[in-house]
Amino acid sequence: MTQLLKLDFTFPHNYEVKVLTTAPPVQPVEKLHHFPVELEEGDRSGVYLRVTPRQGKPWTGFFVLGFESELVVNSVCSCPDPDTVCAIVGGYSYVVKAADPTDWFQLKQRPVVDVRAVPDLGLLLFVGFTEIAALDVEGVRWSSDRLSWEGISITAIKGEKLLGLGWDAIADQEVPFDLDLLTGKHSGGARPGITPAARKEL
Repeated sequence: MTQLLKLDFTFPHNYEVKVLTTAPPVQPVEKLHHFPVELEEGDRSGVYLRVTPRQGKPWTGFFVLGFESELVVNSVCSCPDPDTVCAIVGGYSYVVKAADPTDWFQLKQRPVVDVRAVPDLGLLLFVGFTEIAALDVEGVRWSSDRLSWEGISITAIKGEKLLGLGWDAIADQEVPFDLDLLTGKHSGGARPGITPAARKEL
């Protein structure tokens, strides 16, 4: 993997994370965990992270690369839950309990093209090509409906409202939408099957 991981610890966290440049040596005490657990034939690229929780034993994880592209996110983020770490590798997001690496899940946004922390609301946002999901202290709080044919850009976050643009392939232009960060409900945007006239009623 050639992309460098960005470290973003906006949220308080009860662990430390170190990015390893090579595979760790075999250690009988410290287990190596794979994400996903069952590697497929092509899962040879990824990153190694060593996580040291404040309460619990350190462990190393191999996180499989999603896409080799500069357009997707490569980042390690703290989460609204201080005991959870998120690794986004080639746009694939792995959300893991730092003290129990067997307790994890992967977000459906594949790939993630933007990630935003909203600490005032206790949310971590994951932006895909067509939808947005929000993680809070309990887990996935909401996942939006489709906002775009293909491509989303965030223009502003104002209080409990997110403003953005989604691509409308029929109109061949970006159209605005606004999204409630507390519920994930939106108005505006564009998606297949929705005409410009119907879009105004959303």
